[in-house]
Amino acid sequence: MPKSSRAFLLVCAAVVAGCATPERLTADAIGCGTRELEIVPSVYQQRGTKTAWCAVCKDKRYHCVTNASRSRVECRESREGDGCR
Repeated sequence: MPKSSRAFLLVCAAVVAGCATPERLTADAIGCGTRELEIVPSVYQQRGTKTAWCAVCKDKRYHCVTNASRSRVECRESREGDGCR
Protein backbone atom coordinates (compact mmCIF):
# COMPACT_ATOMS: atom_id res chain seq x y z
CA MET A 1 0.00 0.00 0.00
CA PRO A 2 1.41 3.43 -0.93
CA LYS A 3 2.49 5.72 1.91
CA SER A 4 -0.11 8.32 0.98
CA SER A 5 -2.92 5.75 1.27
CA ARG A 6 -1.67 4.60 4.68
CA ALA A 7 -1.42 8.19 5.88
CA PHE A 8 -4.95 8.91 4.67
CA LEU A 9 -6.29 5.85 6.49
CA LEU A 10 -4.51 6.85 9.69
CA VAL A 11 -5.98 10.36 9.52
CA CYS A 12 -9.47 8.96 8.93
CA ALA A 13 -9.13 6.57 11.86
CA ALA A 14 -7.97 9.40 14.12
CA VAL A 15 -10.91 11.58 13.10
CA VAL A 16 -13.43 8.81 13.73
CA ALA A 17 -11.85 7.91 17.07
CA GLY A 18 -11.84 11.56 18.09
CA CYS A 19 -15.59 11.81 17.60
CA ALA A 20 -16.26 8.93 19.98
CA THR A 21 -15.36 10.78 23.17
CA PRO A 22 -17.04 9.82 26.44
CA GLU A 23 -18.87 13.16 26.30
CA ARG A 24 -20.27 12.54 22.81
CA LEU A 25 -21.13 8.90 23.54
CA THR A 26 -22.89 9.84 26.79
CA ALA A 27 -24.79 12.72 25.21
CA ASP A 28 -26.07 10.48 22.44
CA ALA A 29 -26.99 7.65 24.84
CA ILE A 30 -28.96 9.72 27.37
CA GLY A 31 -30.24 12.52 25.16
CA CYS A 32 -28.31 15.25 26.92
CA GLY A 33 -26.30 17.98 25.25
CA THR A 34 -22.52 17.81 25.59
CA ARG A 35 -22.56 21.25 27.20
CA GLU A 36 -25.05 20.03 29.80
CA LEU A 37 -23.04 17.05 30.98
CA GLU A 38 -19.83 16.47 32.85
CA ILE A 39 -17.67 13.37 33.03
CA VAL A 40 -17.01 13.01 36.77
CA PRO A 41 -14.24 11.31 38.77
CA SER A 42 -14.85 7.63 39.39
CA VAL A 43 -13.09 4.36 40.20
CA TYR A 44 -12.91 3.74 36.44
CA GLN A 45 -10.99 6.93 35.88
CA GLN A 46 -8.67 6.15 38.81
CA ARG A 47 -7.89 2.73 37.27
CA GLY A 48 -7.32 4.16 33.80
CA THR A 49 -10.28 2.33 32.30
CA LYS A 50 -11.33 3.77 28.93
CA THR A 51 -14.49 1.69 28.41
CA ALA A 52 -16.43 2.75 31.54
CA TRP A 53 -17.04 6.16 33.06
CA CYS A 54 -19.47 8.23 35.10
CA ALA A 55 -21.27 11.38 34.04
CA VAL A 56 -23.70 13.91 35.45
CA CYS A 57 -26.41 15.66 33.45
CA LYS A 58 -29.29 17.70 34.82
CA ASP A 59 -28.58 16.57 38.41
CA LYS A 60 -28.67 12.87 37.46
CA ARG A 61 -25.59 10.65 37.67
CA TYR A 62 -25.02 8.00 34.99
CA HIS A 63 -22.82 4.92 34.71
CA CYS A 64 -21.74 4.35 31.10
CA VAL A 65 -19.94 1.49 29.37
CA THR A 66 -18.77 0.93 25.81
CA ASN A 67 -16.93 -1.70 23.81
CA ALA A 68 -13.29 -1.30 22.78
CA SER A 69 -14.20 0.02 19.33
CA ARG A 70 -16.68 2.49 20.87
CA SER A 71 -19.34 1.40 18.41
CA ARG A 72 -21.88 0.72 21.19
CA VAL A 73 -22.55 2.49 24.45
CA GLU A 74 -25.00 1.98 27.27
CA CYS A 75 -25.69 4.45 30.07
CA ARG A 76 -27.93 3.89 33.07
CA GLU A 77 -28.70 5.98 36.08
CA SER A 78 -26.07 5.33 38.68
CA ARG A 79 -26.84 3.15 41.69
CA GLU A 80 -25.03 2.68 44.95
CA GLY A 81 -21.96 0.49 44.50
CA ASP A 82 -21.60 0.83 40.71
CA GLY A 83 -18.35 2.80 40.94
CA CYS A 84 -19.90 6.20 40.28
CA ARG A 85 -20.93 7.14 43.82
